[in-house]
Amino acid sequence: MTVYADTPRWARYGMTWGHLISDTSLEELHALARRAGLPGRSFDLDHYDWEAGARRALAAAGTVFVGNGELTRILLASGLRIPAARRPDARRARAEDAARELGLGRTPLDLITGPLGHVDPLPERAGAFRVSRDDPARPPRVEAHDAAGRRAAAAFVEHADRLSHAAGRGAWIGQVLDVADGSGE
Repeated sequence: MTVYADTPRWARYGMTWGHLISDTSLEELHALARRAGLPGRSFDLDHYDWEAGARRALAAAGTVFVGNGELTRILLASGLRIPAARRPDARRARAEDAARELGLGRTPLDLITGPLGHVDPLPERAGAFRVSRDDPARPPRVEAHDAAGRRAAAAFVEHADRLSHAAGRGAWIGQVLDVADGSGE
């Protein structure tokens, strides 16, 4: 069992990013990512995104560095790869499971409950919002293009907190991407 990383070459948020994968298990991948100090939010269904500055920590944690093409071949052979064509369905199933677990009456566009994984970026759409909360002692991070999105985000967090508290889990931790529909739920 080995965890592999490729050469960072994807630019986003002013940084350069690479991919981190396992050849056999997601549990092994998560364990190495934790040892290397990667945030759980950098997990994306079958891999972690890692910023070029994390290379030393990844090497110290036991990562094997390979070329980009080799990394793809290893991931395909592992059976863990979620192909691009299936990623929307995998995200939808993940959101439906999280909505059901939380007790929501409807499933947002994308939803993760817990500290592992991330939802898609905020779309350029009126009323769209994206909320991230990893620490209940701090205010959630809200992204929205307009007041409708900000109101919907606040309503979602309030509703998710109420449901999570009712289930005995404390404040809601996770990420959501949705569009204001007027219900706040």
